[in-house]
Amino acid sequence: MAARLTDGRFALESGSGSRISALLQLIRPLNGLIGAGAVVAGALIAGHPFLPAPAMLGAAAALAAVSGANALNDCLDREADVVNRPMRPIPSGRVSVRGAAVISGIAYALALVLGALAGGPSFLVVVTWVGLTALYSASFKRILVVGNLVAAVLTASIVVLGGVTQGKVEPLVIPFIMALVANVGREVVKDIEDIEGDARAGVVTLATRFGPERAYTVARITTVVLMGVVAAPCFAQLYGPGYAVVAGAIELILIWQLVLPSRRPEPADLRLHAGALKLVMVMGLVAFLVGRVGA
Repeated sequence: MAARLTDGRFALESGSGSRISALLQLIRPLNGLIGAGAVVAGALIAGHPFLPAPAMLGAAAALAAVSGANALNDCLDREADVVNRPMRPIPSGRVSVRGAAVISGIAYALALVLGALAGGPSFLVVVTWVGLTALYSASFKRILVVGNLVAAVLTASIVVLGGVTQGKVEPLVIPFIMALVANVGREVVKDIEDIEGDARAGVVTLATRFGPERAYTVARITTVVLMGVVAAPCFAQLYGPGYAVVAGAIELILIWQLVLPSRRPEPADLRLHAGALKLVMVMGLVAFLVGRVGA
């Protein structure tokens, strides 16, 4: 039996199982685990010798920060989500806005504590994340292009935290650039998916301002740029042969994206495109890891 609560607790449908399901949908732990994995990967790429303790603390801080950002974003995106994602926990009535805000605050606080335990430089990175993700959800995402760039920088910088925990960030410049370009394209694709709800909520994106066809052209351009970024280390011989093998697989995925419809694609195409770019980011980290081994 459904019961919507407004005192900060979860709205329940069928007991604790529904409450746990709503919590998981709110914080989206898979995204957080990918972020934590990116921190560890960044630490392994940068650290020789590898320092496990600060890397693990940085990874846990990333998991908490991503969870807090997801919960806060749902709080502030509730109007658009009524159209774009009506089954999300808040618009479906399974979580109150107040409850989501409390969860966000707890997760952010945990991230700051873990960041402090990882060391002073790591703490500064986590503080910056918390501040910028909050500003992104509250303001930046409603500003044309700025929202896409801020979101892309925040996501790409997760791998840099791994280097910060090891006291060495130079080896992560190219992984950061690759993740940045991939995330810019992914943000544009997601904006096309969300065009109806964003227009209703007054969020200005490339899709709402210039239309989905032109926005998708921008996404395809970023795919071409990303192909060049992926290939460049091979020509420069910066990494071992393992990098070239994984990079080749990434290039095939990107080529596949380019043969998708050039005009406004169907929602299923957009979901595939966004999902493929997330896969490319994970594969990119694998490429750098195996490339460092063989370098």
